[in-house]
Amino acid sequence: MANYTRPLPRDTGGAAMTGSPSPVLALARYASENATVSSVISVSHDTTAIEVATLGTGAAIRWIAAGSDSSSVITVAGSTSNFDHTIPPNAVRRFVIPVEVQATNAGSVVGINRGAGLYQRVAHRTLGIASVFLSEY
Repeated sequence: MANYTRPLPRDTGGAAMTGSPSPVLALARYASENATVSSVISVSHDTTAIEVATLGTGAAIRWIAAGSDSSSVITVAGSTSNFDHTIPPNAVRRFVIPVEVQATNAGSVVGINRGAGLYQRVAHRTLGIASVFLSEY
């Protein structure tokens, strides 16, 4: 599979700068403060990665399939939990959006997100009273 996300920034010696922020501006930004329910975001046609920052407590995210009518992130113990990733308190994590379906738009004029068949929606939820910030890249 071809690499569909932006490459890591590199220093003058050519080494990847893995701990550095994205070398591009965010396509979109979202802030959720003290939310007690999940928030769902539909990413843009050009989004291949997201960055999630937590302030206070941790957070959980879940990739939402295109045909799914369930958009809640459930983080309770037991068989009802459905989160895909967690972010620790006061941390920043970057996620490359995974492939949801095999791309069928060869030759069509669409953004890389749709062209590569990536997930188009993501839900996030705090793990307590806190803030979550999400940026699209």
